[in-house]
Amino acid sequence: MARHPDFPWLDAEDRDGVQRCLAAQSFLKTGEAVEKLSKAGDGNMNLTLLVETNQRAFILKQARPWVEKYDDIAAPWDRILFEQRYYQLAAAIPEVLSRSPEILAVDAESRTILMENIEDAQDLTGLYTGTDMSASEFEALGRYLGALHSATRGTFTEDLANRDMRALNHEHIFVIPLAPDNGLRLDEFESGLMDAAAKLQSDAALCDAVSFLGERYLADGDCLQHGDYFPGSWLRSAKGLRVIDPEFCFYGDPEFDLGVAIAHLAIARRPASDAARFLSAYETKAAVPDGALLARYAGTEIIRRIVGVAQLPIPASTGFRSKILDSARSAVLESSYESLWER
Repeated sequence: MARHPDFPWLDAEDRDGVQRCLAAQSFLKTGEAVEKLSKAGDGNMNLTLLVETNQRAFILKQARPWVEKYDDIAAPWDRILFEQRYYQLAAAIPEVLSRSPEILAVDAESRTILMENIEDAQDLTGLYTGTDMSASEFEALGRYLGALHSATRGTFTEDLANRDMRALNHEHIFVIPLAPDNGLRLDEFESGLMDAAAKLQSDAALCDAVSFLGERYLADGDCLQHGDYFPGSWLRSAKGLRVIDPEFCFYGDPEFDLGVAIAHLAIARRPASDAARFLSAYETKAAVPDGALLARYAGTEIIRRIVGVAQLPIPASTGFRSKILDSARSAVLESSYESLWER
């Protein structure tokens, strides 16, 4: 921040600063004034504010050159632009557009994006602690992804390659969790989890398989991926489900998005029938995925979420995390996502 004193660093406590920034970008209507600011959600990657003016309410996101939740981790500063491009492309896909927030304005210089405030929306991270989901919601999530992948197959563009964000994500998904010297303290989540992680880190076959998968992730693939398709990006509202936060979007294997979603259903202890319903709905819109590749991505995502930096809001446990790590190992090495429910 000191190196960029002229950049409009936004803050939930600085109403005047937000007013000046919005006015400078011509984001405000005639006579519009900011009356109230508050944090909108946890804001893992970006500063995300609910702005209430004398005329309306909207969401204001600003990307900074760090991860908002972990501000010691550097992150690409232009990620907002990739999110904008994702939504622009989504506008031509009815199934995706209908579940996306409306984008009101974007300013590249201040790394901000203004979007619709979806009233009374809640993300679905409560899934990890018992929040229920209906069959129709799982089907909607599957159809959204199927429509996205089907409509963008074979349309790769450098504008959505998102290589810097991919490099960041690669480190946290495929490298850090299996690095013996990663410095993570895991036993606070479950006694013995450090030993369970060390067992995986010394498993040469697993490490090789995950490393190979990571190289595949870094290579450009067939379809546009949301890039972070998990309960934190799914919103439930009075208007139905919405999908947000595609700043990790990229062109890759469709099995990546699918594997991530399946992994989180397993972590949330949802029945296998929910995963089957989700996949069945996906297949109504897209080609049948490669089950073996899907399983490897799913197992790797579980390992990342259980013994990596980006921990989930799941309760402290006795044995659950270690058991699901065993299942994740099986999914990666045996190429079967069904093993995630065999524990």
